[in-house]
Amino acid sequence: MGRARDNRTDRGFTHPNFGKEARVELDGREVRLIFVASNVEMAEHLALSILDQLRHGAIHLTMMGKPTSVTEQ
Repeated sequence: MGRARDNRTDRGFTHPNFGKEARVELDGREVRLIFVASNVEMAEHLALSILDQLRHGAIHLTMMGKPTSVTEQ
């Protein structure tokens, strides 16, 4: 049998600057996870990356460190 893969080491962080502010909103059956980018270009890049991952059937989110702001609504 082969060695089990360690997903923590086989890929780097694709969006290392997303981790400063996150918000979770609950509205009925909808749950929204919101990341606040430092600019529109970074936000667009993250959105496209998430959409691409969802189209492939899996999404991987890892935040580096503790965010400076986490808000529940």
